[in-house]
Amino acid sequence: MNEIDVFNKLASNLAERKNVAALSNYEVLCNNISFSHGLYEKAIVYLSEIVFDLKGVLKNNDSLIDEFKEGKRLHPFSVVIHSLLSNDIEVLKKLSAYTLPDDRSGITVDNVGLLHRGFSDYSNLVTATRQFIDSLITDAYQLLLLDPKEFNYHVLLSLNSFEKYATKSIRQGLLNDDIEDALTEFKTLQFRDWKNSGITKCQHISFANKVDFIFLELNKSSQDDDAFRNEIKNLFKFSSEFTHIGYISTFFSSQSGPEVIFGGDKSPYLPSTENFSELKYQILESCINFIYQIYLPVLKLCVSNVVQTVNEKEIQSDLDNLIKLLNSGIKTRNNNYFFFVRSSLIKSNEAIELPCLCKYINNWRPPHRDSDLFCKGCGSSYNIIAIDGDPGYIITSNGPAKVIGSDVPDFKDLSPEKQNAMLMEIEKLSQ
Repeated sequence: MNEIDVFNKLASNLAERKNVAALSNYEVLCNNISFSHGLYEKAIVYLSEIVFDLKGVLKNNDSLIDEFKEGKRLHPFSVVIHSLLSNDIEVLKKLSAYTLPDDRSGITVDNVGLLHRGFSDYSNLVTATRQFIDSLITDAYQLLLLDPKEFNYHVLLSLNSFEKYATKSIRQGLLNDDIEDALTEFKTLQFRDWKNSGITKCQHISFANKVDFIFLELNKSSQDDDAFRNEIKNLFKFSSEFTHIGYISTFFSSQSGPEVIFGGDKSPYLPSTENFSELKYQILESCINFIYQIYLPVLKLCVSNVVQTVNEKEIQSDLDNLIKLLNSGIKTRNNNYFFFVRSSLIKSNEAIELPCLCKYINNWRPPHRDSDLFCKGCGSSYNIIAIDGDPGYIITSNGPAKVIGSDVPDFKDLSPEKQNAMLMEIEKLSQ
């Protein structure tokens, strides 16, 4: 192809957008977003408490490692660390505001247009995502290095841009004499010297360089780690395209024709609603994974480098608990579950009740198609093991489980005496 061939192909596609496709189950997305957003909110609350407690530890000079004590070269970091973490919590809260599950109360066919998602919705969500990933990577980088020159570079670079258009009132509230002196010193530097001068330094300029450095410092080099490293970089590129109002992101989110209306258990919805929710859920999952796999381990390392061992135990314990909370929360979504069902019930005209661990009750209706074997509550996959006859209970690693359709009560509904008798019989058989 020559330049005109490429030009024609791009122009023809940018002239008219394809019809919006809805490729995921909207009900499952809504439930998953609700769960993940709740988990994300818990992380914010827990992290806020940890940061508050850490502030007290950092204020106690006797708690600090010698080089961070008052009067020593690195003492200012005892204040800086809390400021960075407080800023990060504000960034976390902003993303939370744009990743809420859809409110479909009162939505009907007549007003379903309220669920349309367009340019402003995408711009707000993805810009908040860009701020999340950029801020937390930059601050994680600082928390690992704890280097005055590196800190000076990033803050002075920010300050140099900020003050260019700041109003008189903003300048008055922010720029005291000390900051003005530091900024004046920075402005004496040539641009080429910004990243390596007597007062500033930056070894890893780009976002990707910082990500690679952080993964190296955390000893994350497995195949899964590399895949997640690329996911973080791709999230940054994707969100940058929206934040910078790129051609493709603007065209995708602003150009749309009439939309078909889909029916749902709670209300009707539009393809654009489903598309936006799919992206929202993917962003939430990536950000939660980032918090517990990267950000919190970096904070653990930082605390170890600044706080004496005897004073850091409670903070480290809380950080470990938060990591476990997020890790286990993520793993409960979209699992694979097995159900034992009487084969005669599968061939009948009855709906088969399949209760999921997420508490959602799914009804597997005739003709009992395999394609319907998933949870509408969380998206988990179901596998059916058909059992002939009327076996009653099946012994699993978690204990006795009723075969669905058998003419016996659930094991939990048996009297304690009958439960104990059955468990003793199982124990005898296993010897």
